[in-house]
Parts: sequence; C-alpha cells; structure tokens
Amino acid sequence: MSIAAVDIVNAATLEKVILSQKVAHFLNDQHSSDERAAIENVARMLAQDISLQVREALAFELRTCKLLPHDLAAKIASDVESVASPFLADTEAFSDMQLAGLIPHLEEHAHVTIARRPDVGSQTCLAIVSVGSDRSVSFIVRNDHISLTEDTCNAVVNRFGMQREMMNLLAQRIDLPLTIAEAIINKVSEECRKELMLEYGVASPMVDEIARNTKNGAIWRQIEKASPSQVHGYVIDLRKENRLTTDMVLEFAGRGSLSFLESAIALEAGLTLGAVREALYGQDMAAFVRLMQAANVSKAVAHEYYQIVSKDEGT
Repeated sequence: MSIAAVDIVNAATLEKVILSQKVAHFLNDQHSSDERAAIENVARMLAQDISLQVREALAFELRTCKLLPHDLAAKIASDVESVASPFLADTEAFSDMQLAGLIPHLEEHAHVTIARRPDVGSQTCLAIVSVGSDRSVSFIVRNDHISLTEDTCNAVVNRFGMQREMMNLLAQRIDLPLTIAEAIINKVSEECRKELMLEYGVASPMVDEIARNTKNGAIWRQIEKASPSQVHGYVIDLRKENRLTTDMVLEFAGRGSLSFLESAIALEAGLTLGAVREALYGQDMAAFVRLMQAANVSKAVAHEYYQIVSKDEGT
C-alpha cells in the first residue's frame, strides 16, 4: 500500500473516531425517537467497523450512555477485550436479567470484567458462577461490594467444591448462609477424614470424633458472626432435616449463641421467639418450667439450659 493510500485510510479512521464521539454525545441527550433511530443505525455500523480503533472509540464513548438498543450493547459486549472491557466495566445499558442472559455468550475476559463490578446483580452473579471459569468465579466470590444469594453460593459449591482455594474464599464471606458454610465444612471434613485414615492410620472412631469436633468448631465460627435471623433460618433447616439434636443445642448455646437456643426451643414448643425469650429471661421459674415442658425438654437438659441462661444473665 502506498503512502498516499495509508494516509487516506488513517484519515478515514480518524473521521470515524470523531464520528463515534459525536454519536455518543447525541445518544446521551434527549431526542425524538426518529432522530435516535437514525443515529443508532450509525452506531451499529461503527460497531461493526473493520478498524479496531474505531470500535474501541465507540465502545469507550458509549460506556456512559444508559439508553442503548440491546443489540448494539450486546454487539459491543461481545467484541474483543480492548473493545468490550472498558464498556462492560461501566455501562448501565443492561438490566440484571439482560446481562445474565448474555453471560453464556460472552468471553472469559468479559466475565472477569463484570465480576469485578461493585454493582453486579444477583442474576448475573448466578450466571457467571454457573458457566464461568474458576478465575471469573473467584472474582465474584471475592467481590465484597455485593451480596451472594444462597443459589449462587450453592452453584459455587457444586462446581468448585473440591477446589480448596475456592472454598476458602467462599468461607471468608461475611454474608455466607449457614447452610452453605456447613456444606463447605462437610467437604473439608470428608477430606480431613480420608487424609487421617489413609496417611496417618488413625482408627475410624477417632477420625469421626476429630471430624465432628472440627466441623462443629467451623460451624460455630459462622454462627458466632451470624445475625439472629440467620441463626433462626439455619435452625429451621436443621430441624426439617432431622439434624437438630440436644447435644448441638447445648454445645452452641454453651459457647454463647443464645439465639440458637431460643430458635430451637421456639420450634419445638411451637411458640414465637418473643414468647420464648420472655419465659427464658423473665425470672419466672414457673413460666420457664412450662416452656421446657412445651418443648419436650427433659429435666436434666432443662437444668443445663437454665444454667446457661443464668450464666449469661450474670455476665
């Protein structure tokens, strides 16, 4: 190609870059639907331009435009990294549902860019952890600007449950549902059990006891920082699955989680949490006894519950 031809190409590219700026400025303003439709068609042409520089310029300029046709925004999001990433890092052109639907069709670099945003929607999070690689999913898990739903956490555990690093990242989240924490601990406990038996020749009964203590200790670390409502939800799940035991209630209540004790008694007695708290802490022994009877608690266990409650009130 001659120098003159190169100059013509460069000039044409520069004109399109300038045109991209004008198109973005127009689309950011209020105009009639007919006028917008015409300019949107120009933007569609620029988004398909053979010149990477033109597409990069258009994507960068349109990243702050909130009203874009879905096909145009999707075209930019599906482009190479230098085009798509700056756009996806800032754009508000997609709803959470729209972006979630686009995730399976985007490249990994796009998943990573979206996963690092502080405003990733719950549906988009679930889509990324369902189809993304461990790299993009790790960015979702480490993103402390967002809350992860139980469905999203479950998807991470189901796909990456055998990856210790991913499970460690997930376990560090402060919004982790207790049921998910237990699922992670179960996996870790199983690994621990196998290692002890195969590598160290520890007898099975002792292994089970070590694993149980390790699991309960790890669950306690989650309960300790959980809100009363989170604890209540966890206790409900335990009871539904017939895994709520007196030993568990005594252990966690003894460690300091009166919320665990309150929830367990409320569920067994069929009472509200408010009624249970009034009977537990109301200094009325007759009411306390009636509460224990309603919850089918033995006299020996009731005495231990009373000791725990009395100790807490005295501190």
